Amino acid sequence: MENASNALILRRPNGRLQACEPCRKRKLACDHTRPVCSRCRKRKQGESCVYVVLPSSSKPSGPRRSLPSPASPGQHSPPRNGTIRPLQVGPTIGPEVQVPTGRPGYLGFTSYCTVIEETENSLSRVQGPGSVTLHCGSAAQSPPDEPVEIMSPRIRDMCLIVLHNVPDAGRECTLSLYNGSDSWFLPVAQRLYHSLYDTFGHYFVPDRSVSKLEELARLLCVNTTRPFSDDESDPERWVSQFSGRNMRWEALGILSIFMDFAPTPDPGSVWKGSGSAGFDRASRTTSGSLHLCHELCKEFSAANSLVLCLSLRCTVVDSRIFGDADISVWRGSAERISLLTFLGFHAVAETDRNQACMSSEIKKRLFYSIYAVAMVVVAFTGRPPLLSGRFTSTPLPLDISDDDLFSKDNFAKAVKQLDDRGWNTDGRMHKATQIRARGLIAAISEEVLEIALSHKSTASIQTLLDLRARQLRMKSEFPHCLHYNPKDLENPKVPVETLGPRIFIQLEHLQNLFFIERLLLRYGHEDNGDLLSVSFDMVSLALSYWTHLDRLAPYRIDCEWLVMAYAVPAGGILCLELLKPTLHVRTHIDPIITRSAIIQKLSLLIGYLDWLGPSGPNGNPCSDAKSVIERVLNHTLNATSSIYDTSAAFEWDSSTQLDFNFDLLDTFDWNRPDVLSSQQSN
Repeated sequence: MENASNALILRRPNGRLQACEPCRKRKLACDHTRPVCSRCRKRKQGESCVYVVLPSSSKPSGPRRSLPSPASPGQHSPPRNGTIRPLQVGPTIGPEVQVPTGRPGYLGFTSYCTVIEETENSLSRVQGPGSVTLHCGSAAQSPPDEPVEIMSPRIRDMCLIVLHNVPDAGRECTLSLYNGSDSWFLPVAQRLYHSLYDTFGHYFVPDRSVSKLEELARLLCVNTTRPFSDDESDPERWVSQFSGRNMRWEALGILSIFMDFAPTPDPGSVWKGSGSAGFDRASRTTSGSLHLCHELCKEFSAANSLVLCLSLRCTVVDSRIFGDADISVWRGSAERISLLTFLGFHAVAETDRNQACMSSEIKKRLFYSIYAVAMVVVAFTGRPPLLSGRFTSTPLPLDISDDDLFSKDNFAKAVKQLDDRGWNTDGRMHKATQIRARGLIAAISEEVLEIALSHKSTASIQTLLDLRARQLRMKSEFPHCLHYNPKDLENPKVPVETLGPRIFIQLEHLQNLFFIERLLLRYGHEDNGDLLSVSFDMVSLALSYWTHLDRLAPYRIDCEWLVMAYAVPAGGILCLELLKPTLHVRTHIDPIITRSAIIQKLSLLIGYLDWLGPSGPNGNPCSDAKSVIERVLNHTLNATSSIYDTSAAFEWDSSTQLDFNFDLLDTFDWNRPDVLSSQQSN
């Protein structure tokens, strides 16, 4: 009987092969081997490896609500006074949708219900499929006694603001390709743009009716409550879940990333957020619509990849408005990482690239985009990391183009053309190329930050030297399209879409070396001038965003955090070199690094900080840095004796700290004259 059972080819209602119960419940890839799959065999849980297919008519247990469909005439029209009629819970009067509550999300090996699931699987083998009905992680809830409103006054106002700001159907709009880590969603945004106006263009007219917008808002709210599958690998079916008549608030949010939601007449209650000098009114309105779409998704949608993408973009926008160390940015980072691990994108199981598909590549791209940003935030603030590579197993995304990612016909072909490490062989720089590189750099960055921030463990000098060698070797093995050449800045044939990522990846590479060199000095390694050399290169490269603003104009909005994250810390080391000169005893150092060159770079840095001004999101830290660097230059240039005269060099009080007043940035004591003090004591 067992053999006959195993001979059956079990398929799910959608026609796909059924995964075994342990793999299905853990959302892991199953190779469908009978009687025991390879994953269960490896985990030594063959007794639990059973294959069960529920009848196609079965429905998940748990609370479900019946919501009226806005597409059904006569059931959704709001009263003429503009109030919203509450939705009644009772007999189904429209499409049945699953309430996005009680969903357990990803549950790992130590989760509270692992043993119960194993017991359930064993019991199923004894009593037969369907004999056990356990729903671990989804608490049963009774339907509420009171009517449930899908659009409260607050929700109604939020919906109307977003819909009022959508550009008119007849207006010419261009979807912009920007330098964000989520810009690979552009092909999806283009599909959504045409779908929105083809399906709902009659709503977006210059003289918009509030009642008509409420009608559309109800449809979007109902659609957003419906289940969304992140495991759908067919591009057409995946996009159809949130386009056309299935349009959701997630889709409006994605569109607001790539197009300007121009200001329109206020419907009554306006989302008000702080702005900065770098944001015009249209940009603030667009970012407001983005935040509102994100909030509406949290109201109606269960977690999915689109909501995660919106969360990432909202945090980036907040950092540009409020500053990178602000509590709103940190809170947004925590929420984004919580959503990431809830979805299980940190544990994408893929042992062979032949298992790759569109859905798995989306998960991998989102994970490594968020992982890289998380390490940047840790380096900037010195706060403990919220995401650790120790607990992740997601492989790097494959280096395929965005168009191939969303093409059913080209995806497999693009995967076959990759080299054995997953890089493309056509020499082009895709968005996935950048994400892969940043993910690799972030992995080493995490190891460095763990050493720098840990208060309970220390690392040997050899460990740090190995990290430095790994960083240099990894960077040298990057594809040629990622290699930065200083001549690129003067070469008009290098497009900004290539130049910008090259500079940024080079800065992240230099930052890892910067922290490693600082730690080597902390642990007593001989100072051979590498820290000064790396710092000089960091300042020079970061200043290019200002000195070559004509070429790097798309990065203007990122200047504040770029200068604070890279130029200012490295500038502190250049300041220390002026206060305690060492160049005259380092004949092996790059001859381009001279006292004059250092003074010129610091002078440019002061101008850069002054150009940013005090009104920006990081205005106060920039002002503090400018003040300290000016004091160092004044002391250096106003000295009455030679800079290489010992007494003149020590006129700066060695007990005085180069305090830029950066409690957060001063993570590694880079702006303390430790080198100066140690040399004075000899």
